[in-house]
Amino acid sequence: MVERHLPRDLEKAVSEGAAEFTTSPNFPGSERLASFAQIAERSGYRYMGHAPGTASLNNPVHLFQRAQPAQADIALLRSRMIVDACDRYTPRVLSNVLLFPVAAAIFLIFPGYTVERVLVAGGVWGVLIFYLVGLAITRRRRTKHLARPAAAGVAWPATAGA
Repeated sequence: MVERHLPRDLEKAVSEGAAEFTTSPNFPGSERLASFAQIAERSGYRYMGHAPGTASLNNPVHLFQRAQPAQADIALLRSRMIVDACDRYTPRVLSNVLLFPVAAAIFLIFPGYTVERVLVAGGVWGVLIFYLVGLAITRRRRTKHLARPAAAGVAWPATAGA
């Protein structure tokens, strides 16, 4: 079920005739947001990606702008949202991966090799491995969803943050 504030945000934008509106859903699912984006498109607002200046990686603010009403395919909207979510992992964020080996070395170098410190360093490397696996899955998912609109002959509008 779509959150209650999303339709209210849309109704307010429609009644005021706003050129754009932003919303920040509290649910993590892209299917629900894609369904809401389809409803917004029927009301004349197109999903434009993440709003510029939103630095939050966990709960970004989504931007909708007034556009010509069109029938939107939920699968294509969902693909657009997934690509936007995958694009949040910029090189600046990915540079944090370099901190993992440094943290492991700090635990091992200063007081020497003890069982506890080796276990902590091993845990840090375990987190690094999970992070890299997640990154690989994210990149593969982005590539898959980026190809869907191209195959359907749909050109996305430029991302609002770009």
